[in-house]
Amino acid sequence: MTPTGKRILLTATAILAAGGLATYLGTTLALHHTITLNTYGNEVGGAFRLMDATTGTMTDQTFHGRWMLVLFGATHCTQDACEPALRAMSDALDKLDPSKRKAVIIFVSLDPDRDDAERLHQYAATLGPRIVAGTAAPQALADLAKEYHAPVEKVSDPEWSYTMRMSPSFVVMNPDTRYKGMISANQSADAMQKQLATLMNTTD
Repeated sequence: MTPTGKRILLTATAILAAGGLATYLGTTLALHHTITLNTYGNEVGGAFRLMDATTGTMTDQTFHGRWMLVLFGATHCTQDACEPALRAMSDALDKLDPSKRKAVIIFVSLDPDRDDAERLHQYAATLGPRIVAGTAAPQALADLAKEYHAPVEKVSDPEWSYTMRMSPSFVVMNPDTRYKGMISANQSADAMQKQLATLMNTTD
């Protein structure tokens, strides 16, 4: 190999190594550091910082200007309840926001030990483009779940060893991260659509 070729190879290797290090550090920071939450004066909900499905980080400010429907659970979800709930909310939003620009579904995994970035990416991809999945360190998740009034419950499971129970409701936050209400996660897309339409048309 010529000297020029060697330099090009070394440069490419250094760039790849730097990219891998940045990804690793981003994931490590997201999963091992807690954050100070800000409720923004809400009775339910507020700020969040999560490792997203691309091993980067996302915060509530990432989605500023859009409605957020926040649900807690895991890819190993008790009674497989999370997937139908997420699909139903996605279907409801398809009727209210066909452009897919006004609202996003935030799925927060309570199982960071198993739900790494690759797992979350695969899971969200099977459910459609509206759903963004993320997780965080256990203590940060516990604090965040408390702010969003979501229980954290691990359930024994013969196949998966354990599962995480889905929160009973989607928490609805408006484009200014103000709490607007809750929608039961255990109902049809049509029922979700009616409730969501009312909440989204409510002015402060």
